[in-house]
Amino acid sequence: MIHDSSYWKDSLRKHAEILEGKLEQRVWRERSFSKIEQSVMLSCYIVRKLAEAKKITDAKFQKSLRMQSYQATGKIVDLLNNHRIESLYQLGNGISITKPLSYVANQLIHSFIFVPVFEPVGRIQGIAFNSDRSKNNELYMLELRSLVEALAACADSYITKASYFRLDNGELEVIVEDDL
Repeated sequence: MIHDSSYWKDSLRKHAEILEGKLEQRVWRERSFSKIEQSVMLSCYIVRKLAEAKKITDAKFQKSLRMQSYQATGKIVDLLNNHRIESLYQLGNGISITKPLSYVANQLIHSFIFVPVFEPVGRIQGIAFNSDRSKNNELYMLELRSLVEALAACADSYITKASYFRLDNGELEVIVEDDL
């Protein structure tokens, strides 16, 4: 359980800043790819832990993120071919969808495919990903800027009010509000 969220939110903010800095990067080395993956994974874990501890609002954790979805071609997706996304998914037929940050965070934490997507000028555009459970159905592509904005909003969320309710089954329900 997280008691003092300030340290977690400071770390989340630093990861969001690292990712934001990558939006302008044009020279990519292996270390850069690793840094993106680490910052995304750790950020998603931090956001999930903050939400579970009621240190961010449900509105921030459930914020809708727009992304692209590409249906699987029907080929088996495994460790030997997961880098060949062009043959595993219908990349020419993407559809725009929205998913909550909570869903995106879980998909990224459990990612089976995690591939940076670049613009023609060499800047990162987003991340193509899916999880071990969704790999045979679809591939998602999320703009990195959208993820950075959602993470930064969570890092800047300071709870100003908490209401506690005991449900009929004895469980405690907590509703938190922030000043944003």
